[in-house]
Amino acid sequence: MSYKFQQKPVSGERYIRCSQVVIDNRLGTVPLVTFSREAVIGIEGGEVIHQPLSPRLLPFDPAAAVPILNPETGEATGATITQGSLYALVYSIFIAAETSQPEATEGDDK
Repeated sequence: MSYKFQQKPVSGERYIRCSQVVIDNRLGTVPLVTFSREAVIGIEGGEVIHQPLSPRLLPFDPAAAVPILNPETGEATGATITQGSLYALVYSIFIAAETSQPEATEGDDK
């Protein structure tokens, strides 16, 4: 075993969170959602370490039901939503964002 400079035991907590969601919605293909994940490690003294983890991929299934969880507690609320309904919500948010901006010229990608 090699020497570990200034080695000392530490205590704290570790949890996993989603740091980014990417929806690949290319025309003519099944949408794919990629969840970027990270382990958040809080150690004594208030230091927080963010450790990237492997992504999770989720192919779109409009009929698949997803239980809705309370983001504060992680507990199931008892309600569900289908991926199809969630897709409609994301689409609606996109259209709201597009229509809230000054009108762009055709082909404007800014």
